[in-house]
Amino acid sequence: MSETDEASAVPGRLRRALPRSRRGRLLLISALVLALAGSGLGSWAADIWLWPKDRYCWGAWEEDSGPEFLGDDAFGDDDDGSRTGEETAPTRKRPSGRCKVTIAGDYKSSHDGDEVSIRQQVSVEYGPVPKAAEARLAMVQDGFLGGDMVPLPDGLPGTVNGGGGLLVLPKSCDTSDGRPTVVTMDASGTYASGPSYSQNDPADLGGAQQAAVLLVAAANRGMEAAGCAPDKPLKVSSPLYDLPGKPDSIYSASEDVCGIRGLSLGMEDITDQTGAVTHDLQTCSVRGDGVPYLELAMVAQPRLAAVFDGIAGERPVARGWRGRGSIGEDHAIVRADCAGRPATFLMGASTDPDHLAAFVNAAAARLGCAPIAPEGAAR
Repeated sequence: MSETDEASAVPGRLRRALPRSRRGRLLLISALVLALAGSGLGSWAADIWLWPKDRYCWGAWEEDSGPEFLGDDAFGDDDDGSRTGEETAPTRKRPSGRCKVTIAGDYKSSHDGDEVSIRQQVSVEYGPVPKAAEARLAMVQDGFLGGDMVPLPDGLPGTVNGGGGLLVLPKSCDTSDGRPTVVTMDASGTYASGPSYSQNDPADLGGAQQAAVLLVAAANRGMEAAGCAPDKPLKVSSPLYDLPGKPDSIYSASEDVCGIRGLSLGMEDITDQTGAVTHDLQTCSVRGDGVPYLELAMVAQPRLAAVFDGIAGERPVARGWRGRGSIGEDHAIVRADCAGRPATFLMGASTDPDHLAAFVNAAAARLGCAPIAPEGAAR
């Protein structure tokens, strides 16, 4: 198949010449019907006219298909709100791409008369994980292995929450140097009212379950365009079972965090949130005033763990430690055999070896394998 064939096989190129607002569409439809009326076709046009729905993200998502950001509710009270899309589809020769849906609305509040402005985006990235260790850890761990993420259902290698997610694609989509290709999705946005009030207001994906469906749909389209799709499309058919716990307040500087005995940050007025706790994945985040102080993850699901291949180094973290690993400027990574299979242990925000030792040994004990850090390393 040629590059031209590949591009034409991917729907979703937006019809930018047509009006995006609801009022604009109604005006255009009315004008067309009136024009056709002069030729005797007006009643026929009024009866059968169906305005084609827009599609986004390489054709994966259809207008009015469920999530709020794809429907009229996304515009609030703005009758002229707009939804636009930008996209670059992956190809066989260039297996990376992105798509972005942007929602814009401006109206006067019926409550207090203030001018309200809505700007929201849903962004999807398709491509291999970065080569550099720090860049890869920052992208994957910081963005998609926090305490608010849960595993994708149906054994799909990835994580999701109500604001986005990450999916690791099959090996057929790996790069020539062995790096996995991933699809990530992220919702963002702001709501501003009056001259001084503004807050984060991400686009509504419809909850974690719907976000998983959106992510997988985009991944299937991306793989088709890149020529690496499996025989059967990936599918979300089961509900999400492993929901994250609510953030818990830590009031004492000596209190343990993440439910791990001996893991204390020596700080007050912080919160921790524990996400998945399974044999494939364990996550926890510690924050204070929205600032991350500690990000922990254990990944044993083989395809998700493959994201971290080649960046753990060849030596132990320190003398007496099992496995291989390193502590960098912002992240730490350890890989070791645990209960008969390799496990990857990650730490972000903090690079304190004591924090890492407490976490890896607690996670190893839960999995039923030998300690990874030597006795006393977490003291």
